[in-house]
Amino acid sequence: MSRCLVTGHRGYIGSKLFNTLEQLGHEVIGIDLKENHDINKDLYHGEDKKSFHPFYFNFKPEYIFHMACIPRVPYSIENPVETTKNNILVTTNVLNFAKAVGAERVIFSSSSSIVGNGDGPMSPYALQKLYSEMECKLWASLYGVDVVSLRYFNVYSENQQADSSYPTAISNWMHHIRLDETPFLDGTGEQKRDMVHISDVISANIFAMNYNKLFLGSVFDVGTGKNISLNEVILIIHKYFPNVSFEKRSPRIGDALLTRADIEPLKKLGWSSSISIEEGINNCFLNLKQLMLGKNRSSFRNQPTTINNKEK
Repeated sequence: MSRCLVTGHRGYIGSKLFNTLEQLGHEVIGIDLKENHDINKDLYHGEDKKSFHPFYFNFKPEYIFHMACIPRVPYSIENPVETTKNNILVTTNVLNFAKAVGAERVIFSSSSSIVGNGDGPMSPYALQKLYSEMECKLWASLYGVDVVSLRYFNVYSENQQADSSYPTAISNWMHHIRLDETPFLDGTGEQKRDMVHISDVISANIFAMNYNKLFLGSVFDVGTGKNISLNEVILIIHKYFPNVSFEKRSPRIGDALLTRADIEPLKKLGWSSSISIEEGINNCFLNLKQLMLGKNRSSFRNQPTTINNKEK
C-alpha cells in the first residue's frame, strides 16, 4: 500500500477520493482550505519558505492528488485575481513539494473548460487550469517529477450538493426539485455536455496512480466520449417529475456550447468510463424521487443542501 496526499480532500471529488483510497488500504492525509489550511503557506515551515512543514515532509507521500482549487467558471470571472493567486500558485507549490519529497507521481485535476468552444479558454478558471497543465509538463521535463493531468468533464452524482451561487445543472436541478422550487435553465438548453459520474472520475484517478509507466506530463480527458443536451436531460427529469417547469435565464458568460471528451488516449492505456450518461442521470432522479416519496428518508434528511465551493 502507498502513502497518499490529497489536496482539497474536503471537496466534492477530493472527499470521495480520500475515502476510496482509505478503503483500499492506503495511508492518506489531506490538506484543505475548509480546515483553515492554506497550501501556499502551510506546506512550508516558516515564512521564508526554505523548508517544508515536518508533518507533510516527514510523511513523504508517494502519490499526490492535487485537487485543491477555487472552482467554477462564473466565480473566476467575478474574482480573477483571487482565483489566479490560488489556482496557479497552489499548483506551483504542490509541484515544488513533490520534487522535494521525491514523490513518485502527481495526479493533477484539470478541467474540460480549457477547450472552450474549440478555440481555447473562455474564463480565468479555464486559463488557470491550462497554465497549470503546462507547468506540470515543464516540471516533468525540467525536474523529473512524473505528472499526469486529468481533464474532468461535467462531474455529477446522485448525492451531489448544490451551491446557491454557482451550481452545476444537475446539482441545481436536484436541489430545487427537492425543495419544491422552480429550477432554472441558463440559455436555450441546446448546449451539450459530456457528463461523467463521480465514481468514474475516482476510478480514473486510481488508474493513474497504479499505471506502471511514466506519464511525463501527459494530459487525458476523463469523460464518456458522448454528450447530451440540457433539454434532453430535462426530458429524463420529466419521466420522474412530470410537473416540474423550468425558469429560462440568459446564457452564462464563459460557458461552452458543446463539450465531449476524447476518450481514445486513456482507453488505449486501459481505462474507460463504466456509467453511461443516460444511466447515471436516470439514477440521479430516480433516487431523488424515491427519497421524496419517503424511501431512505432518514439518510435523505442527513444530506446537506449547500457546499463551500472553495475546493473541488
